[in-house]
Amino acid sequence: MREIDAGEFLSGPLGRIRLPRLAPGERTTLVADTEEHTLFTVDGSGSAVTGSTTVPLKRGVALTLPLGSSVTAEAGAEGLELFIASLSVP
Repeated sequence: MREIDAGEFLSGPLGRIRLPRLAPGERTTLVADTEEHTLFTVDGSGSAVTGSTTVPLKRGVALTLPLGSSVTAEAGAEGLELFIASLSVP
C-alpha cells in the first residue's frame, strides 16, 4: 500500500492519503474515531459494509465516514483498488 502524509505538502485538514490494492476476498476496515475518511473506488469491485447496510463498490463510487462510524470494504473477484483520504477533525 502506498501512503502519503499530505501535511508535508498541503496545509489544512487533509492528513493522510492511502492507495491500497486489495486482493480478491481481502478486507480492510476504516474506523473514524479521531479523523474522518473519504473512500473512492479507483478500480475493481467489492462491497462496503457498515452495520446492516451494504454498498456495492465499483469504479467511481465514493463513501464518506463521519466521526464515530466505521466501514469494512471487501474486494470482489477482480480485486479492489481504493483511494482513501483521511481528514483531521479539530
